[in-house]
Amino acid sequence: MMVGGTTAFFEDVEFNPFVGSGSTGYVIDDYATNQIDFAAEGFIGGGYIHASQSNGQPIRNLPLPKGVPGWGAGWKQGVKDWYGHSMNVSLHGSNMAYRDCYLDLDPTYTDRHGRPMMRMTFDWKPNDIRLSQFMKSKIEPIVQALNPTSYKSSYKDVGARYDIRPYQSTHNVGGTAMGADPATSVLNRYQQSWDVHNVFALGAGSFPQNLQYNPTGALGGLAYWTLDAIRRDYLRNPGPLA
Repeated sequence: MMVGGTTAFFEDVEFNPFVGSGSTGYVIDDYATNQIDFAAEGFIGGGYIHASQSNGQPIRNLPLPKGVPGWGAGWKQGVKDWYGHSMNVSLHGSNMAYRDCYLDLDPTYTDRHGRPMMRMTFDWKPNDIRLSQFMKSKIEPIVQALNPTSYKSSYKDVGARYDIRPYQSTHNVGGTAMGADPATSVLNRYQQSWDVHNVFALGAGSFPQNLQYNPTGALGGLAYWTLDAIRRDYLRNPGPLA
């Protein structure tokens, strides 16, 4: 999932983020996958803009404006001055599938039982960067219109590399892609392994790519779809369902 955002700081506004009410969030869906002329904009995938206050832990969540030191007495004073005085307007964007982004068994590293560990090969692509910069051009004017004391932005730009250290998104998908052809997918439409019929892999691994929205709703629907097929057909006659 492609993420990014702009944090706005307001000297005279107190947001009380510790209340953590996700229901106060707002979303702008004007740049979704079915809303953009991708040929004109130069990317595919789309994304939505959202703002919410749902993470107010006073140690874990400490956004600070530019110029505040990253440690020491100056940092402590900055935390005191700015906690509860910021809000974030964020991008939640799509990430497409690519042939050279994949999971496989690591040829070097093993777990404590001697089994190969999973290796992920992944990096951002030009499409991701163009999407991120397009959404930046839409989000920053919104923040500027709020007339904050200051703001700072974080979006993927040319040269950005995938890095597991900063939070990216917990909406990771892929790895056991679902499809209609066993030559190009791991699971059939019932999330059943093409190779071993009594193996069903339910979860976001079934998605071949990630289209801007949180995957939870679709995952729930897929789970019901799979369980219904198991109950109705598979238990009576175990074997491939597709």
